[in-house]
Amino acid sequence: MRKRILWSARIGKGARLAAASLAVVVASLGIAACTSPRNVLGPEESPCFRVLAVARAAVDNTGHFAGVRYLSPSDLTAALRDMKTGPRLRFPIPAALRHERSAVCAVAYRGSFSTNGVALGWPPDRHEEPLAIVVVRLRDLRVLITFVLAKPPLRFTRFLPPLV
Repeated sequence: MRKRILWSARIGKGARLAAASLAVVVASLGIAACTSPRNVLGPEESPCFRVLAVARAAVDNTGHFAGVRYLSPSDLTAALRDMKTGPRLRFPIPAALRHERSAVCAVAYRGSFSTNGVALGWPPDRHEEPLAIVVVRLRDLRVLITFVLAKPPLRFTRFLPPLV
């Protein structure tokens, strides 16, 4: 009588291990395909996580978080100069920002803000505007300036809803 050999007995131990490994890899790829490729702030803005509490205190815990951006002070200065309308036409860019060399995080908040209601507010004309952008130096978590503007001078990560 002929013995019936099971399929699992015909293949060797190495082949079974390879098949199990392949199944794990396929399952891992399937799970990874369903997840987001970035974290909440994004890889570039990750250092800015440390400044969020400082920025929130600078706007006196008012308004709603609207976004964050990691950049050099010169990039922020250039964005302010390139604004079509707004405070750049009436006031020079503050020296605190022009002379800074280390990286900064700009944290945006939506709400109703005036320059006398935020830490180190700019421009000095004290009009109420719907956007406050707190600029914090990463090196020592110090607020350099808080811009009170009608529109953002640059794009921020995670504007909810987008500010235009």
